[in-house]
Amino acid sequence: MRFQKTMMCAAALTFAAGAAFAATSYEGNGQVPEQFRLTGKAAARLHDHISINLATAEKLAAACEAIARKNNSQVVVVVLDPQGLPVLLRRMDGEGHIQVTATQQKALTALRTRAPSRVLNNRNVQDPFTNQNMSGYGLTTQEGGLPIIVNGQLIGAIGVGGIPPAERNATYGEEMCARDALEAVIGPQPALLPDLAAQRRANPPAAGGGAGRAGNGAPNQ
Repeated sequence: MRFQKTMMCAAALTFAAGAAFAATSYEGNGQVPEQFRLTGKAAARLHDHISINLATAEKLAAACEAIARKNNSQVVVVVLDPQGLPVLLRRMDGEGHIQVTATQQKALTALRTRAPSRVLNNRNVQDPFTNQNMSGYGLTTQEGGLPIIVNGQLIGAIGVGGIPPAERNATYGEEMCARDALEAVIGPQPALLPDLAAQRRANPPAAGGGAGRAGNGAPNQ
């Protein structure tokens, strides 16, 4: 009896660990449900059965715009397919060329690196030459870009920009808007990476500490 109870507990722990591991859309067998990807004639024409479809991109943009309106703000949303082609670009009133271009770069950075653009943003805090180096690859060190991954398969990337710094807060920002939209449309997402730039602003290094040149790259747009 004791052995059976031990085995049952072990099985329960294994199941719980597996459930926790598969708690986000980043895990899975790579099979993308049809509601998120190209299907039918469109997929056959392009020989592409994994790219994000327009309907999903529109839902993501609508979700992010709703979050912006709730915060009396505005955003630019860009969604790319896995080849880097634009599926959708939407800008709310008041957004211009700089905000649109910066948002496109965020989405492309997330797509090319298969990671949040926050990764390069944080690296730039630690190594101020990152911004210059990555620009040679057409990448940005601005946060706000996230890969779109469903059941372990990348189907595109999203970039969010255009939120004025004065309108950002602890629960509303460009990366958070992208993450919240993905959770509303796709499902649970991984936790966001820490904001090293904000941490440094809150706790600046002591003068003469030999930390090297401080630089956070271009301001977010």
